Amino acid sequence: MTASFFNQTLQNASSRIAISTHQSISLLDKNEQSKDVAYDLKVRVMDKLLHADWNRYPSASYHDIETKIAEYCHLQTENIVLAGGSATIITTLLNYFALNHKNITIAQPSYSLFDYHCKTYNIPYTPWYLTEELTFDYDHMPILNEDSVMIITSPNNPTGNRFDIDKLKDLLQMYPQSLIIIDGVYTEFCQDDVTPLINEYPNLIVLRSFSKAFPIAGLRLGYLCAHASIASMVKKLILQFSITPFSLTFAKEMLFDPMFMEDSKRRVQEIIQERNIMSNTIKQFFTEDVVKVFPSEGNFLLIKIIDTSMFTNLIDDLNEAGIKVLNTSHLLYCKILFGFLLVTTQKISPFCIV
Repeated sequence: MTASFFNQTLQNASSRIAISTHQSISLLDKNEQSKDVAYDLKVRVMDKLLHADWNRYPSASYHDIETKIAEYCHLQTENIVLAGGSATIITTLLNYFALNHKNITIAQPSYSLFDYHCKTYNIPYTPWYLTEELTFDYDHMPILNEDSVMIITSPNNPTGNRFDIDKLKDLLQMYPQSLIIIDGVYTEFCQDDVTPLINEYPNLIVLRSFSKAFPIAGLRLGYLCAHASIASMVKKLILQFSITPFSLTFAKEMLFDPMFMEDSKRRVQEIIQERNIMSNTIKQFFTEDVVKVFPSEGNFLLIKIIDTSMFTNLIDDLNEAGIKVLNTSHLLYCKILFGFLLVTTQKISPFCIV
């Protein structure tokens, strides 16, 4: 009887994050960093945490951390909203827009949370589909109005390509009364950083994260960059005390430590090199009519396996070898009978994939 309170879509939905029972050696399915924070840095943070008051709610003001983030992004403190992961910001915004009857358009396929959250919360949205080559379809851009919200992941997950910055400027200028949201959590791996455009366009929101370019996905820290008037309103929507003392302590003591930042920057460059090496190696072994590697500006590669039996065998072999990758076939044009893999590019041999 109580199940009737929940819609059929929610009842039928599977969990977005599958629970794995396989003990994998290499976890390449969530685009995390493979190397953890150095032990001595953990000890320094834990020492601070041991002297914190655990019986008190954590601070609801993140001004000091947001100031450091603003410097990192070449913005002002009032442009930054810190939250417990960018996913928290995404779901908060989607709920607010739905309750206020905004017309939501989302580029698809994209980060799976957008579609999953909209379906499970019964939030209507209009998909703007990528082309069959999985590129942004600039020839068929959606028409927006003053009640429109358009969401674009760039660099896109799972395809890896980025939205052209000049096209973005055109969009922002053409629809000044519409809100354009760029999910830019892979910005550090990309050639273009659209975040500074916040200074020019008050209708732009950029979502960023510390989970991809930094080895702290477990701390759940993300942030929003926007015009001061928008940022101040979003802060009113974010649940207070939602960031744990552990995460706040790390952010205050270590996140912008020069040595930690330099090490993280070096890791990003290593991942970009590994991404390019893996892509080039696969292309040397296979032609595109057998295996296609899509251009990527993220910390991952999308790989299309044309032959279904080859795809199935590869998935089995990777599982057997303890290498966990993401099967994105269900996200990418179901009418095409190809297999798609999303592989985080870390320090592994590309021969593991081919």
